[in-house]
Amino acid sequence: KHGILYNRRALPVNSQRPLAILRCAAGTACVCSALQEVPHIKYLRRENVGKLHKLRDEAAAAVDRDTRRFEQRPVCRPSGRQRQQRVRAAAPLRLQQDRAAVRLHEPDFRIANLDYDDAATYAMLERGETEGIFQLESTGMTQVLVSMRPRSLEDVIALISLYRPGPMDSIPTYLRNRREPDKVTYKTPQLAHILDVTNGCIVYQEQVMQICRELAGFSFGQADNVRRAMSKKKHKVMEAEREHFVHGCTEPGKECAGCVKNGIPEAVANEIYDDMVSFASYAFNKSHAACYAYVAFQTAYLKCHYPREFMAALLTSVLDSTAKVIEYSSECQRLGIKVLPPDINVSRGGFTVDGQSIRFGLNAVKSVGRDLIEAVIKERESRPFRSLYDFCKRMRSNMLNRRALENLIKAGAFDTLEPSRHGMMESVETVLRIVENDARQNLDGQLDLFSAMAGAEEAPQNDDYQVPNLREYDSGELLKMEKEVSGLYLSGHPLDAYREKIEKISSCTIAQLQGENARDFDNQTVTLVCTVVKNKIMTTKSNTLMAFTTIEDLTGTMELLVFPRVLTSCRAYLQENAVVVTTGRA
Repeated sequence: KHGILYNRRALPVNSQRPLAILRCAAGTACVCSALQEVPHIKYLRRENVGKLHKLRDEAAAAVDRDTRRFEQRPVCRPSGRQRQQRVRAAAPLRLQQDRAAVRLHEPDFRIANLDYDDAATYAMLERGETEGIFQLESTGMTQVLVSMRPRSLEDVIALISLYRPGPMDSIPTYLRNRREPDKVTYKTPQLAHILDVTNGCIVYQEQVMQICRELAGFSFGQADNVRRAMSKKKHKVMEAEREHFVHGCTEPGKECAGCVKNGIPEAVANEIYDDMVSFASYAFNKSHAACYAYVAFQTAYLKCHYPREFMAALLTSVLDSTAKVIEYSSECQRLGIKVLPPDINVSRGGFTVDGQSIRFGLNAVKSVGRDLIEAVIKERESRPFRSLYDFCKRMRSNMLNRRALENLIKAGAFDTLEPSRHGMMESVETVLRIVENDARQNLDGQLDLFSAMAGAEEAPQNDDYQVPNLREYDSGELLKMEKEVSGLYLSGHPLDAYREKIEKISSCTIAQLQGENARDFDNQTVTLVCTVVKNKIMTTKSNTLMAFTTIEDLTGTMELLVFPRVLTSCRAYLQENAVVVTTGRA
């Protein structure tokens, strides 16, 4: 009744002994792993069974034949711990985070209740606003999506199947036929009902199988053999099957009439077979594409109707990638969503929705461990932190150290509690010493009578230490601090003041130089307005100096190679956090 879908084969699952799946696939050994709501199969060579390293992930799900629903069965992590989790379909981890954020203010929200005919979502896709949308955010995919003007999930399924080597050649024909249905032509009338859903183009592997069955009389097994031979480029098998497709076969067990006997001219039959060969080597099966489209629409719907929750989950999922955080922060700006520095009373581990804005997560701050973050979240549930002193006093026994405290200050986590970061940085040593002295006195039982009567279990209503209101650091110094402790600019960007000049001077962006169309700039001279992130000076074999300089603009980061002659004239300008104009060959 149940099985694992793996490489288009149903693999049995023993619910009592989930490790039975280890030896299901011929020539491989498999280990199932559940990661939030993303079911995977991790597999390795048979001789490496037990050595859980260098594993590869493959999309997988269990299917119930009776209900036709996807379901994940009991599985094992590499550590051997079992967990069971039911899912309707494979989904990116950020979908779960997104749903959790939405349910904070809309408890009845269910992803299963989405309207898959939602006009607003398709309108957003038609405008090409696909940043962060599963499977659809690449430049090429977005361009085709805009040309297609999707109106249904079927359109998204077709797009995901078409945008691959092989089927990609059919995209112009598909789009033309979609716009002008009267120009759709078929090599033989028998193809009409098979290809009408894809505007006369072969898009899915299932269509290849259906053509073999209906035009040549193949059995289901024979049709699948043709598909498999094409996808694996088995030329001998393909030529043998061509003969059967065109002229039929009388061999026992392989009987089929063939196209000629079914009234299709031999030349036309060969043309159809050639089309299938050129297509099928890279084609998706529709069931695979449908799963991708299903998840793609879910992410698009959430971005359209819950943009703050979606972008918060998206940013959390790429927190380890500075380039992606910069890219998606720019998308937030386009959507009118402010990305604010962390707040000790609001932020969680990942990015958090705060009213109409998004807060950076505390995980972004160096030297602030997950245990400390969890303790902070738990402690503030009873009452929020009121000051820097109050935070230190209440968190003293929870792995709070000086470095973590200073990094939180530099990141701006206490900006809503105290007048300036400058004052807090100057007060760190004093505050920690007072808190330590208070704790030592309490431990020694040296509480005065009045404190005991007031209740020692309650924190004082008034803070015992007032942070001095010193003049704040300048904006450049604040941004430098943020970059130091998080690798990111949290409260702004050094280039914010230069946006108008960037539009006039820059010939491209770093994102364009690193994107899908990067080759368009090969060997061209380009100009960028950027900041210097890091500068590494090297000595060449000829005993001259050159530099590897990391630069950043509003869209991403990249490394700049500065040769000796250029370095001699501009070394004074290559200082960290300096704003510079660079010109060079891409």
